[in-house]
Amino acid sequence: MANSFRNPTLLGAYLIFGALIGVFAIYPLTMVIVWLEFAAERAGGPSLQEFIGARFWLGFIPKLLHIELAASFASLGGLLGVGFGIFTGKYFSHLRELRFYEQEKKRTIPEIIQGGESGRVEFKSSVRWDIQEQRINRALEKVITKTLAGFLNAHGGDLVIGVADDGEILGLKADYATLRHQNADGFERLITDLVKKSLGGDLCPLLHFTFTEIDGKEICLVTAEKASRPVYVADGKNSLFFVRAGNSTRQLDVKEALDYAAERWSK
Repeated sequence: MANSFRNPTLLGAYLIFGALIGVFAIYPLTMVIVWLEFAAERAGGPSLQEFIGARFWLGFIPKLLHIELAASFASLGGLLGVGFGIFTGKYFSHLRELRFYEQEKKRTIPEIIQGGESGRVEFKSSVRWDIQEQRINRALEKVITKTLAGFLNAHGGDLVIGVADDGEILGLKADYATLRHQNADGFERLITDLVKKSLGGDLCPLLHFTFTEIDGKEICLVTAEKASRPVYVADGKNSLFFVRAGNSTRQLDVKEALDYAAERWSK
């Protein structure tokens, strides 16, 4: 579907369709409301069908007040139609962009892994399953939120989960087993819940999830956009500030954080 915001013909179609809805739906509906409030109270008054029929067609006779009402409802419907057209155009355009983005990321995930860790790429074996100790380790969840905070505070980046530091594909099976919903949806919900709790729910729309299978093992790519505000990690009563530096995530002290924030968000 073409973007209606850029397509005058399609936008005109929405205008005409909206005008028809205004005249043949909103206008009669308004008359029904008027009849229910006033006409029905009059003894021996016209029926609903008679009331609408007597006034509706007058809206198409020139030099009558009713035609002004019909034109008003046509204009109202036309505006609603244009607004709906713009909204649906943007919605489908955004949907196409998301689909393209997901497909593009699926093609480039192997290349990202092959390139290794960098200032914009970080590998994590899991979110909460401790591979060495073979148990759930909540401290690992904090590492995930700190890494995402570092990307958000810098210029964005890719967090690949289910991959060891050396690029070995480990998969998400162990993490899945710790979840109530043992699938990609449950895994994505886990990370968004961690972000809401530690960083802020307003940051969740800046995270984009892509799941793909490599060597028969499913992995997750979390792409973080750069944030429009400083992102602090809630750690008990403390608020910690992290930023991506080189191929690691570094914690800044108070002075460093203030200086960095002044430079980063003053532009």
